[in-house]
Amino acid sequence: MNLTIPVLMTLRFSDFLLDDLRAVSPRLDIRQQTARQDHDDISSFLNGEEQVLYCFTPPRDLTRAPKLKWVQLHSAGVDHLRGHPIWNSDIVVTTTSGIHAVPIGEFTFALMLALARKIPKMVRLQERGEWLRNRWEMLSGLELRGKTIGIVGYGSIGREIGRIAKYGFNMRVLAMRRTMQTPRRRYNEPGVGDPEGRIPERWFAPNEITALAGECDFLVLAAPATDETRNLVGEEQLRAMKPHALLINIARGELVDDRALVTALKEGWIAGAGLDVFAIEPLPRGSQLWHLDNVIVAPHVSGATGKYDERAAALFAENLRRFLTGLPLLNVAPHDLQY
Repeated sequence: MNLTIPVLMTLRFSDFLLDDLRAVSPRLDIRQQTARQDHDDISSFLNGEEQVLYCFTPPRDLTRAPKLKWVQLHSAGVDHLRGHPIWNSDIVVTTTSGIHAVPIGEFTFALMLALARKIPKMVRLQERGEWLRNRWEMLSGLELRGKTIGIVGYGSIGREIGRIAKYGFNMRVLAMRRTMQTPRRRYNEPGVGDPEGRIPERWFAPNEITALAGECDFLVLAAPATDETRNLVGEEQLRAMKPHALLINIARGELVDDRALVTALKEGWIAGAGLDVFAIEPLPRGSQLWHLDNVIVAPHVSGATGKYDERAAALFAENLRRFLTGLPLLNVAPHDLQY
């Protein structure tokens, strides 16, 4: 009886990380064949024996992998798999949720601090070699300490943002979740985030998003893209925000009504926005968001640090151990919810 478990990986992991994964068990036959782009069709990589697949986008023709039992994605979100036939199969899908908490949590505060202390304006002055005479008046910023932050989506990223806000800046933390039920079995780095959900001073339901927006000095979006979260923040919520408030979106662009946001930024409903994600990516050259002085446009890089693959491999190794021993896998994406 052959107990070997064929595993195909289509991301370019280093030999060092591959050795770590192979060290999990001699039963694992790990083969790497790298896709050029995240959304490339990897059907030609399959030999039909794979039981486990590590990839960004699974093949649509699942008949090419008749023995496939589990797909570990290289992403936390699964919105790129909308309509994929894998949701109509028995194949387990897991994500890398949890590995982004530290880099995206830190990036969130980079955006908050830059906007609050008017760093973009200083950079433009530097480019012109200009030293403002009335610099204290023009560059007077907003302190984070003691301010109120609202976190929409209190998953692994939201919980790390909450931890930094509470213990780094003594901020008042409010949070919104889709449900107050116990979260699914998630991967969590030791010492990261707020696993017990004890930090938020108050919880809001999705239908209370406008009330949440009205209380915040900083509104941070960290929720997944679903039918329910599309245009979650629109004119009503932006008008409810304080004139000095800042919107930060490190989740998905679909959560925000771009037209309403541009109007809000132009007319001063809010003071500014830090955006790492957009409904259309790359952000079209004709978008007004490129040209607004009170906006920071980041090209979907909040999770981009040198430790991404290391964290992803550590999570995959833990899930491989669980797969081998029959324990429940971490970060299973329910087929009915698809996130």
